[in-house]
Amino acid sequence: MRGASVYAYDLKDLLVLVRKKAPAQADAVTLHRREVEDGLLSVGLKIHCLAGGYRFSSLIDGLGGAGRILNVNRYKQTDASLCLVLPPVGNARSAILLLEAIGQFVGSELFANREIQLQVCSPGRLDARRSALLAISFYLGSDTLRRYQLADLETSFSSDYAYARGRRLVLYDADGNFDRDFEWWKGFGTHRTIVASFPFAGRSDLLAGSASRLDIENINLLATLLVHAQYQGYWSDLGKQFEADMEVLLDKHLLAGLVAAPWVRTNDPESDDDQKFFSALQELVAYAFEEASRIKVKKPGRLFRSWKELPARSSPGILQEVQSLLNRYRGELLSQSRVLDRGERT
Repeated sequence: MRGASVYAYDLKDLLVLVRKKAPAQADAVTLHRREVEDGLLSVGLKIHCLAGGYRFSSLIDGLGGAGRILNVNRYKQTDASLCLVLPPVGNARSAILLLEAIGQFVGSELFANREIQLQVCSPGRLDARRSALLAISFYLGSDTLRRYQLADLETSFSSDYAYARGRRLVLYDADGNFDRDFEWWKGFGTHRTIVASFPFAGRSDLLAGSASRLDIENINLLATLLVHAQYQGYWSDLGKQFEADMEVLLDKHLLAGLVAAPWVRTNDPESDDDQKFFSALQELVAYAFEEASRIKVKKPGRLFRSWKELPARSSPGILQEVQSLLNRYRGELLSQSRVLDRGERT
């Protein structure tokens, strides 16, 4: 179910185009674009270009021109010259390959590029608490720490009357539908049922910024665990266990109170307070940077002009603990999925 207001082209058209310069990646995405791997959620992407956008000209023209491809999308990061919405794919691996293919076509690496801000879209509107866990876990589990100013999170829908989303890391869907026709796992234990589409509407977007391949994988894992916990999917028990473990970890570091902040703008009027959210984000950032202060800070980039970034290398404390937690749950999910598949083959 694709809303014409989101993207006005087919994924196959994009793949035919980028194949001219990235045949291996384009062929791999073509082959696996609708596959759901291990019950993980599908992945949607938006590319916000903070530079002039000239590198994307041939891509946009090849898809039908700006009037058809860009102007139909009213949403973008305020400082972006363009926002390209990509059709969703069934798995994070295909999403990464698609970004690699586009990068090769336009002649610019899209990962860890200060002039490219990536937004990762996941099906299902997470409630306020789970939106908080998504944002906090993403930040602490990333391989890059970032500083923000509130203006860095300004979008064309921050205060739009119909689609007001505030200035947040997590945003609910706006201005269009999301493809729901991907497999959804439900059931429990050895009793798995696969249905052809999601039993819910809406999506939760995360402004990942100058993101890495690991960020895409982490967001996909986190969204899967949290969405399954909320909507009683197959990974519901694993998701609820993750929530509990993450909250224990935050409590250990005296950060549990951050979860109550309005990390996403909901129908609750109290969630409208951007400053309350930003205070919680700044507390999280300060804690993480203090822990990682022994690492030399890189020069500020232009992704968000006020940002400073540094590698989130393993170190004792919450950064290592969250990264280890994500690795453990990724391993547990994959292990359970493999056991399930072996059982079905016997």
